[in-house]
Amino acid sequence: MPEPLTCTGLTKSFGRTTVIDHVSLALDPGQVTALVGPSGAGKTTLLNLLSGLEKPSSGTVTAPGRTDRGFVFQDYNLLEAMTAKDNALLSARLLGRRVPRHTLTALFDDLGLHGLERRLPHQLSGGQQQRVAVARVLLAGVPYLFADEPTGALDPDSAEVVLSHLRAAADAGAVVVLVTHQDETLRIADRVLTVGDGTVQETAGALHVH
Repeated sequence: MPEPLTCTGLTKSFGRTTVIDHVSLALDPGQVTALVGPSGAGKTTLLNLLSGLEKPSSGTVTAPGRTDRGFVFQDYNLLEAMTAKDNALLSARLLGRRVPRHTLTALFDDLGLHGLERRLPHQLSGGQQQRVAVARVLLAGVPYLFADEPTGALDPDSAEVVLSHLRAAADAGAVVVLVTHQDETLRIADRVLTVGDGTVQETAGALHVH
């Protein structure tokens, strides 16, 4: 089981605008935490700070090194010269982790990507690219997962499958943090944190029930 992900006095300013203002949190393994709030509230900034993609103006984030973290980007960040299969395996390979063929095949089947393994990103729809990006994080087997609108380009059935895998990752002991605008995503969340005006407020009673 990984250590909790904690931040203390976390602050991020852009010029004279403070987007995140002295936020302190502890995010436990085995839980899905959803970050919600209006556009421009600072959800993605907080996610980037927690994941280590951005450095805070002040404050600290305590978690293992970057090699234990995986990120599903809102714009997918697939490598154009690599096939869907190779994109999905990239993080695992960089971490020196071997993914059995049957594991990859089963995940691609489950995500509706069967038969698309050799296609390049430009040959995939936005939803297909998003599912490859999710597969990349899941196959890496990292204990800290961050996802920015991981179902934003998906139809309801595909979204349900993706969310079930993210929920399963948390149930297996990972720390999972999501940014979302979608109520459906909140069903898998143990905690819902509302971001706005630089602060983070806990929403009473997360919607997920084990």
